[in-house]
Amino acid sequence: MNASAPSITDLVEYALAMSRAKRSYLVTKLIGSLDDDEDSEVSQEWRDELNRRVEKMRDGTSPGIPHEEVMSGARELLARPLQM
Repeated sequence: MNASAPSITDLVEYALAMSRAKRSYLVTKLIGSLDDDEDSEVSQEWRDELNRRVEKMRDGTSPGIPHEEVMSGARELLARPLQM
């Protein structure tokens, strides 16, 4: 990385200071750049696993995870400092 390039921390701070519309645009562009990745193709094994899990949810043999539990876990993860 170029010595004059901003750090990831600086980029995040700058992005968070942007308007909602600009942050939305930036996020869309960043996520879109990930979607273009050649590694994003799902293998047949993963497709089979996903189909198996969906079927278990449909037939009631998988209890799933309650919404509040998922959201609580997500909040905990988001509260952790970014490790690079």
